[in-house]
Amino acid sequence: MTHQTMHAEEARALRADRQHVAALISRYPRLSESETKEIITFLRTGRHLDVGMLTGDEALKPKLEAFMAEHKQHFRLKWTESLAVTAGVFGVPTAAWALWEAFA
Repeated sequence: MTHQTMHAEEARALRADRQHVAALISRYPRLSESETKEIITFLRTGRHLDVGMLTGDEALKPKLEAFMAEHKQHFRLKWTESLAVTAGVFGVPTAAWALWEAFA
C-alpha cells in the first residue's frame, strides 16, 4: 500500500466521522447518551478543519447551536487548561529571556 493510498483512506475515515456526527446533530434532540458523548468528544478533540466544516454547515447551525447551549459546561475551559495557557504565555518568553541572559 502506498503512502498516497493510506492518506486517502485516512481522509475518508475522517470525512465519515464528520458525516456521522453531522447525522447525529441533525437528529438532535433525539439522541442517546452515548451519541451525545460522541458529539461532545468530536467537537472537543476533532481536527479543527473537520469541526470548522461541521460548525459552518448552515443546515446544521440551529441544531448545533441548541446542542452547544444545552451542553455548554462541556465546552468551557477547565482550570488546568487555563493554567497551561497562562504558563505558556508567560513561561516561554521568561525562559527565552533567561537563556538569552545566561549565554549573552
